[in-house]
Amino acid sequence: MPINVFPWPPVGAVGSEWTEDAPVARLRSLMTGRDQMQASQRRRRIATLQVSALARGRMGAGYSEMLKQLLEGGIHAVRLQSTPINWWLDEQARQELGFDSGPFDWRAGGGPNPLAWQTGSGPNRLLFLTGSAVVAGTVTASGLFANMPLTGLPPRTRIAAPGDFIRIYDLADATRWEVARVVREAVTTASGTVTLRLDRVPSITGGRVNLTGQDEGVFRVDGPLPRAMQTVSGDWSYTWSFREVFADEVGGFTERPGTWT
Repeated sequence: MPINVFPWPPVGAVGSEWTEDAPVARLRSLMTGRDQMQASQRRRRIATLQVSALARGRMGAGYSEMLKQLLEGGIHAVRLQSTPINWWLDEQARQELGFDSGPFDWRAGGGPNPLAWQTGSGPNRLLFLTGSAVVAGTVTASGLFANMPLTGLPPRTRIAAPGDFIRIYDLADATRWEVARVVREAVTTASGTVTLRLDRVPSITGGRVNLTGQDEGVFRVDGPLPRAMQTVSGDWSYTWSFREVFADEVGGFTERPGTWT
């Protein structure tokens, strides 16, 4: 039976961790005495979020308690996006560069002669984007990694640091995307070009790149649900610990968008 997957409530975090766990088994050969190590379980992402009870207009505690109720003791799950890997102020400055484009949401006007816009279907539909669109050049493999060239960026600017995530969108289908991770620091040249060293070769070629894209996954609470004691004065907080879960382990996911709207 599928489990419910709720969006994270509209509260930020005052502390966070986004990492992964890759369990291995260690074997020793009786013949040679050599050690051998191999993956013993699936690689999973681990997330920790510390939520202020006074966040979101002093409603952080209420959102946390409501999420606890919806998860029913940890049966159900929550969809999370990654928090900044490097210093959050550096990440904020990177986001302000404006290179996270997205499809423009056209809406019809009102009155007797509304100005209505519509995007077509198929691979060559009319697509308008907000923000500055960055399109990837030809990606080449380089040993364990991939090199992705980008152009049209601000000169002499650091646009990525080791561990940062990017999102790559299919130009023909904006709903199709994938995440890759930056291996080394990326600083543009005087002409605004740079080559990103990625942790793998993306399957989407020539896609639109969001330079501050986030990683994303579905998580169950790892351990008991958090509890927090309200103090007479000052703030208090909930510390949420999550571990990634996969659809084939639980009979599928039933997404519950709009829970908090």
